[in-house]
Amino acid sequence: MFRLIAVLVCISFARAAPSKVVNGTNAEEGEIPYIVSLRVGGRHTCGGSILNENHVLTAAHCLSNPKYSIQYGVLKLSSDNTNSIDVEKIMRHEYYDPYNNYANDVGVLKLKSSIPIDNVNVRPTTLPRQSESAPDGNWAVLAGWGAMITGGGSVKQLQRVNILVYSPTNCQAAHGSSVNENHHLCAGVPEGWKGQCNGDSGGPLVAEGKQVGVVSWSIKPCAIVGYPGVFARVASYSDWIWSKVDLN
Repeated sequence: MFRLIAVLVCISFARAAPSKVVNGTNAEEGEIPYIVSLRVGGRHTCGGSILNENHVLTAAHCLSNPKYSIQYGVLKLSSDNTNSIDVEKIMRHEYYDPYNNYANDVGVLKLKSSIPIDNVNVRPTTLPRQSESAPDGNWAVLAGWGAMITGGGSVKQLQRVNILVYSPTNCQAAHGSSVNENHHLCAGVPEGWKGQCNGDSGGPLVAEGKQVGVVSWSIKPCAIVGYPGVFARVASYSDWIWSKVDLN
């Protein structure tokens, strides 16, 4: 069904704006306890992940508004203030560059109050060490509330999907000079039609228990064959991320 829809869509090979997980399944209670929804006016805009009780990691390109809140510990989004905390401070990477293929596409949020960590349904993500090698060729879990198809709206129920981490060589073979292994990591499946879409940006990609990526951009239609999703490579930014946490 999705293949037919994708064929009928006018294919424009443009990068995503804020990137539901395509062809995912409903996440189970406690399965993705580190994920949060980044919201503007009670509406989902991007994903994020819990760093500790007071800080959240997301994509820099998600942070264009002056006022945000996060919703944590839920599978199904709501527009009320359930499990909602306002953001106190927005910290985008100083060298984030949307005109250079979204280089340095990471940001840290400081919250106005603490997330109640229970280590069951709500717990922090685990980051790799600075410059730690990504588990190329291994399966990773992508989760989010983004659109199921290009142009679709965000979904209420948290979705998750298994995709493969690509080697830098295979990532560059797909995207050419648009990716730089110092900034980017690719993940998807060779047959396509599984991966990120609008509304997934800023969300976590986790492999072997560590968050290796932050959803950054993708070629449209979402999850098209031959073009894996592109993520900010977390291991390139671990020191920067923790420096922001420590100082704020």
